[in-house]
Amino acid sequence: MVKIVLVGIVALFLAMIAGSIKREYGLMIAIAASIIISFYGISKITVMAQKVREFEKMIGWDSQYFTILFKMLGIAYLTQFAVNLCRDAGQGAIASQIGFAGKISMLIVSFPVLEALIKMVGELFV
Repeated sequence: MVKIVLVGIVALFLAMIAGSIKREYGLMIAIAASIIISFYGISKITVMAQKVREFEKMIGWDSQYFTILFKMLGIAYLTQFAVNLCRDAGQGAIASQIGFAGKISMLIVSFPVLEALIKMVGELFV
């Protein structure tokens, strides 16, 4: 984690210096640093996913729900990443639309969970 913090701080200073020369240079450095840090985060997500798979085997839960959860987390992470980059570039309108599309995508991915919930509630009242 210390390495990631150092990468972030160095990138911040480089982006500030390069941005004072030409704004586009600072933005490119910020994007590159964001991608590097994102790859680190993604590598840790795979470790977490393996542990969750082990837990679901021990418990005996349906893996479909964990798959949906990870898809939603992925959509949320990528959406937030893109929104932040757009806002940093001064494109608030594009950032808002990306955020909206991400929310719709998460809703679509969650339909199987909603369907199972509706069936379960229906069975309680029948």
